[in-house]
Amino acid sequence: MVENYHFSLEKVQELFKDANYEEAKVLLEEAVKHNSNDPIVYRYYGNTYAYTGFLGKAKKIWFEALQRFPENVDLLYNIGLAYYLQGQFDKARSYWKKALKNSPNDPEIYFNLAQLAKDEGKLSKAISLWDKALSKDPGNVETMNNIGVAYTSMGMFGKAAVWFKEAIEKEPDYALAHFNLANALFEIGETEGSQKAAEKAASLDPATHQNAVSELLKKIKLSKSKSDEDFSIDIASDEPENEDEDEEKKAKPGIVSIREPG
Repeated sequence: MVENYHFSLEKVQELFKDANYEEAKVLLEEAVKHNSNDPIVYRYYGNTYAYTGFLGKAKKIWFEALQRFPENVDLLYNIGLAYYLQGQFDKARSYWKKALKNSPNDPEIYFNLAQLAKDEGKLSKAISLWDKALSKDPGNVETMNNIGVAYTSMGMFGKAAVWFKEAIEKEPDYALAHFNLANALFEIGETEGSQKAAEKAASLDPATHQNAVSELLKKIKLSKSKSDEDFSIDIASDEPENEDEDEEKKAKPGIVSIREPG
């Protein structure tokens, strides 16, 4: 008697949407037992373990599947991501580059390679790779934000502000970009614009940004008070400035956030 077996990918995808990974795992295990020739089955099967905290088991499943489907971009990508999450950057880069060779127009691979470069402190390289990601996906505001973050880390706050503004232009309700813009503008002395961006970030996403915005607004208020005080002194005195006085140290960059690899 021939067994009548039917696998429903749609059912698995619905279970994933509901984060019901255990039930999805049962269906996928059955598909694997029936020697499925669809690599997506093995990718999803590994994902059920990855999403429930068993990254090592997930990686083993993807490795075994890769023996059958050595050119599969998604399997190469997931293995690279597993290595990245385990802090093995060289191996992560190797698998992502293999994936990129088979899918040269995939913006997410460029995005993750950029994130990896950023984590290694190679900020110029990261910016170059995010530029490539943006060329494949021109409307991606997260990529724009990350380029701004990289410039912030390099102390190039003016350039950073340009990228945050571009992200906001594309997505006006992007709270993170507003917050990062507020910090960048503060660093270049544009306190009015900084305050406006900070307040916008807090209004859009108070749970995430309210505390940090409150701290930034305190710094803005202090900066404005100091500016007013300095202005009054300049008007009242005709004496030359003390040229031997040390220059005021630049403020440290504001806190910025960055998207982790997806």
